[in-house]
Amino acid sequence: MSIDNKKQPTIQKITGIDILKPEQIFLDNGIPVNVIRMGDTAVTRLDLIFEGGRCDEPRPMISDFVSALMREGTFSKSAEEIADSLDYYGSWMGSETSSHNTTLSVYSLNKHFNKIIPVFTDIATAPAFPENKLENLKDVAITRLNNNRQKVTYLASSEFQKRYYGENHNLGKHPEETTIRSINRNDLLNFHKKRIHPANAKIVISGMVDKDILNVINHNLGQIPSTTRHSQSASDKPAIEFHPDKIFVEKKDAVQSAIKIGIPTILRTHPDYIPLRILITALGGYFGSRLMQNIREDKGYTYSISALLIGMRNNSCITISSQCATAYTQRVIEEIVKEIHKLQTEPISTDELERVKAYMRGDLAKTTDTPFTLSDYYCAAITNNIPEDYFIKQSMAIDNITPATLQDMAIKYLATNQMLTIVAGLLK
Repeated sequence: MSIDNKKQPTIQKITGIDILKPEQIFLDNGIPVNVIRMGDTAVTRLDLIFEGGRCDEPRPMISDFVSALMREGTFSKSAEEIADSLDYYGSWMGSETSSHNTTLSVYSLNKHFNKIIPVFTDIATAPAFPENKLENLKDVAITRLNNNRQKVTYLASSEFQKRYYGENHNLGKHPEETTIRSINRNDLLNFHKKRIHPANAKIVISGMVDKDILNVINHNLGQIPSTTRHSQSASDKPAIEFHPDKIFVEKKDAVQSAIKIGIPTILRTHPDYIPLRILITALGGYFGSRLMQNIREDKGYTYSISALLIGMRNNSCITISSQCATAYTQRVIEEIVKEIHKLQTEPISTDELERVKAYMRGDLAKTTDTPFTLSDYYCAAITNNIPEDYFIKQSMAIDNITPATLQDMAIKYLATNQMLTIVAGLLK
């Protein structure tokens, strides 16, 4: 069959997007396991998610240090021995901390899974938090902090979080060199004891998962004694009342300004949340969005600008972020307001709406591509308390959304007099 390379392929609309639901089982000690059986390659990924993150640390950086140092040696294995085991069996292990969770992840060939999971279990249950590794990590964190303070994006983001959450909220606090230096090994051990235990754990296992894989998990992670009750992560709801304002953070040697705008909005459980998410995508959520086409492509004021709807467990916020030359700062803010007003006063065209729908359908379809993209989705669902039917509701909302509904969302939720605007850069 010959192919005419001069002829554009027919564009097909993505329809009938569905998502594979995981099977749920429980280990002997009660840890729930979400099993995603998918793929034809004998590789498995395991995510061990614990309830406890930045919202729960007594001082900034403790949860991040716990996450980073768990892999740096246990009471029975050195960091070098752990690294050698992973390398020998062709595995990869990582860890991360978020607002509410600490997650350990491992990718392993199925044929070596029974060799890797005992190491993984040792890391999860018996990290030693070696003093020398802790001191090295402090040095790295302080160097990174000092480097970040030279960046206007960091200054704008830090100020925004402080003004949005309040200085007494964990998400509104930012580390100082003195607080980093004050972190000691006992701080890490105490956080681990309080948060990293079976009653706080959930597992997502994905890939070519068979009964042998599940038996290995139960033989190791399922035998950790469960002696502590579940402890819920602290709320991410701001500790202060929201006040719209415009704040300038001066950095005298800056050649660019960073702009961070936020509007508090409805929770993910609200029926308008998904239509609002579609609206924010049209405003600034993809390369063809209103803000990109106007402020980057037409005006040339910035290389990049984006709008996001950030839905957390106890609060949600619409954010708009950009960097631009100092001379264009006020013009960028004015154009953002203009684009919002257009969405409120003029219905989006059918052609533009179809582009937004196509982009969002493609984004949903990518979620279902592989066992590991599915694992990403279900891990996010656990950490953010996303309802089980959220994916299907998104797909249905994208198919059925109308210009009139989007205009209504813009009028209800994009109040430009309710914006918290932070600009970091050179004051002119």
